[in-house]
Amino acid sequence: MQILAIPGSIRAASLNRRLLAEAQRVAPDGIEVIIADIHDIPMYNSDHDPADEVGVAESVVRLRQQIRAANAVIISTPEYNHGIPGVLKNALDWASRPFGKSALIGKPAAVIGGGGMTGGIRAQVQLRQVLSGSGMLVMSRPEMALRFGEVFKDGVLVDEKVHENLQKVLSSLADWARKVG
Repeated sequence: MQILAIPGSIRAASLNRRLLAEAQRVAPDGIEVIIADIHDIPMYNSDHDPADEVGVAESVVRLRQQIRAANAVIISTPEYNHGIPGVLKNALDWASRPFGKSALIGKPAAVIGGGGMTGGIRAQVQLRQVLSGSGMLVMSRPEMALRFGEVFKDGVLVDEKVHENLQKVLSSLADWARKVG
């Protein structure tokens, strides 16, 4: 079972990216987590997105191929101004094309993440709407919204319960993908 992990932040020291690296490290047997890189995806412009992908940025083609190759997708997002980061929304806009043939349609997905006082829950709610609107099959439980100041110390995940919860989310997502895939 291959799960593509998409970080919602491109910041080098992003704790959401580190959370996905931890998911990669503690993934249950039979689950491979691959972390996508969205840092070089250009701003979406339909003038530069022909249906045949000729001339589409290599980073966009790579992301679309990674999504298609994966059995499921997990996204860990921070919350910026009560919503999802623009860089993540932009990557999802590219992945959602071409209309009707998108890499996202029918793809099982899970949303996790954190930051701030609310653990990023508002961004997760918004992200679920975007993913559902793109035709993804978003898993509703278990959820994971973390206040990173309580689980990371100096950039290192120190809360063992988070490791257990990551394993539960990945196992549940793999089960979800088998059920709906």
